[in-house]
Amino acid sequence: MSDLVDAVRRARVYDVSPPLDDATPVFPGHPAPRVEAARTHARDGYFAQVVTLGEHTGSHVDAPAHALAGRPEATIDTFPARRFVAPYALLDLAPLDLGPGELASAADLQATGVALEAGDAALLCFGWDAHRPRGAWWAANTPGLDESACAWLLDRQVGLVGSDTPTADTAVVDGAIVAEHGHLRYFLPNDVLLVEGLLGLADVPRTGVIVAAPLRIVGGSGAPARVFLLADGE
Repeated sequence: MSDLVDAVRRARVYDVSPPLDDATPVFPGHPAPRVEAARTHARDGYFAQVVTLGEHTGSHVDAPAHALAGRPEATIDTFPARRFVAPYALLDLAPLDLGPGELASAADLQATGVALEAGDAALLCFGWDAHRPRGAWWAANTPGLDESACAWLLDRQVGLVGSDTPTADTAVVDGAIVAEHGHLRYFLPNDVLLVEGLLGLADVPRTGVIVAAPLRIVGGSGAPARVFLLADGE
């Protein structure tokens, strides 16, 4: 136990989750978040807020039930906590400078030189969080992965795929989905969970440990998650 505690104390911790407020962008058609005071010190003697948000708000995890009508049982609460703690490797796709609807290929992923092992989390840095200040446009427009890229990641038996886009592998143009091979065929059907809407991947070490903690919503298609990356502090 002391070795584990020492390792945690030495680790650098990177928070890659965006803050949540009324302005947090969401995918077109999803409910807008609201954060409002429910109790105040002046009136009630303490302060508390009511938070209203969809399951896919901010940084969040998609479960298979989200996209697959044939997997209604595969909800976020059915996956054990250990699924959300894993070694990660960062694949830097930002130099491709992909635009909305454009797709990275298996060759592009291989060109990053990243080695992935079974159970790892593959984190895709498109550099797309640079567009977050554009609000709704960021959520409605995103690059993604082509079929060969999704197959390449599945072949490496990754357990999680994360990205700094709102939709991981899915490519979107003005709110219209133009490719979603991972959601529908490669990732969610094979219980590869998706960690979407991450922030600041360009500034984190290329390897480490991800801790993605989705809320344990009973019957949830997914859940908001606070996501940390831990890297060696030495």
